[in-house]
Amino acid sequence: MSVKDLTQPGASKVFIIANEAMVRGALEADVKVYSAYPGSPTSEILDAFAEIGDQLDIKTEISTNEKVALETAAGAAMAGLRAMTSMKSVGLNVASDSYFSLGYTGVKGGLVLVVADDPHAHSSQSEEDGRFFGPYAYIPMLEPSDPTEAKRMVKEAFDLSEKYEVPVLIRTVTRVNHQSGIVEFEPLNRTPFKKVPWPHAPTRFITVADRARRFKANMLVRTQKIRDEFEQSPYNFVLNPGAEIGVITASAGYNYTVEACRIMDVKPAILKLGTTYPLPEKKISDFIKPLKKLIVIEELSPFLEHQIAALAKNINPQLVIIGKES
Repeated sequence: MSVKDLTQPGASKVFIIANEAMVRGALEADVKVYSAYPGSPTSEILDAFAEIGDQLDIKTEISTNEKVALETAAGAAMAGLRAMTSMKSVGLNVASDSYFSLGYTGVKGGLVLVVADDPHAHSSQSEEDGRFFGPYAYIPMLEPSDPTEAKRMVKEAFDLSEKYEVPVLIRTVTRVNHQSGIVEFEPLNRTPFKKVPWPHAPTRFITVADRARRFKANMLVRTQKIRDEFEQSPYNFVLNPGAEIGVITASAGYNYTVEACRIMDVKPAILKLGTTYPLPEKKISDFIKPLKKLIVIEELSPFLEHQIAALAKNINPQLVIIGKES
């Protein structure tokens, strides 16, 4: 699509890939700073911001590496501006030192990280599963399955980030990043870029010793509040309730599930998850309680399967779980 389409100020419907949809979501959220280091399958995000940054008064930087990119965006968010970065999953390895500290210190303005895994290693050196970065850093994680969700999740992630003063991770995979679809654009309400004061005490973002322990206590409380909110998220929904066989899936796995069910002409109950950290444990428990058999469909590691199996031991001990390890 053209830059003109991506930056049109009014509401419309546009055929775009998910990477471009996430750019539009950030524009609608009035993002002010974007920094990144190029890496497939997120390259189109950086390409778009590099082309439209000056036009929409967005401070855009092609950084030396992913750590510098994250720190640039984080500095803006600490000051109160909305900021975004994107990278492939192995790029978050490079940025992980700063990333884990941000889970402790938090931010003031919205900070969104788009991190893309590459199942089948189409353009990467490994099939790393980046989902573990969510729980390991106590940073909330959303997973879109199509361009429409990608745009909406990025836009809403800025609000979520500011509400809980924490970065938000948008985890994607290649088959989502490069998926095309018709996406509804909402009007752009851009505001001018302005310098903001630094209102914090000198030690606000220092995390060490006693301060780190206090940050950790706050992280635990924050995570539970986010979990409670995710229980009501429209991104977690059930199809075909009442069946004895169920499927739990997320991301591109949901698309594969729907297509397979159509081809085989079967209708199991399906719980599609869009918020994968913290997991909506009550919603999952309610879904698996009446089932006789559950299929967990996910790419890469058994990230969902392990957590669901742990819940099932108390909720439905007789449940037969079919996944990567069972």
